[in-house]
Amino acid sequence: MSSVKLWVAICGGALLGLSGAGFGHSNGHETRQVAQCDKLPMSERTVCKSCVTRALKHHYHSDYPSGSRCRPDNGKP
Repeated sequence: MSSVKLWVAICGGALLGLSGAGFGHSNGHETRQVAQCDKLPMSERTVCKSCVTRALKHHYHSDYPSGSRCRPDNGKP
């Protein structure tokens, strides 16, 4: 019986860990490199490239509202 409780605790902890990663970054559709910007529609490429090439590291969210798409990396690779 105790091994079942241990298994449930391990699986539950793993699921909580995965969902916690989701809370840290809401969608995972960010662009961090110029080569990734080239995959976006032509209307967004220039804005994306200017975002990811800033002096301080930034990333670009094409699915965020205009004006809030370019965000600082906060130490993420």
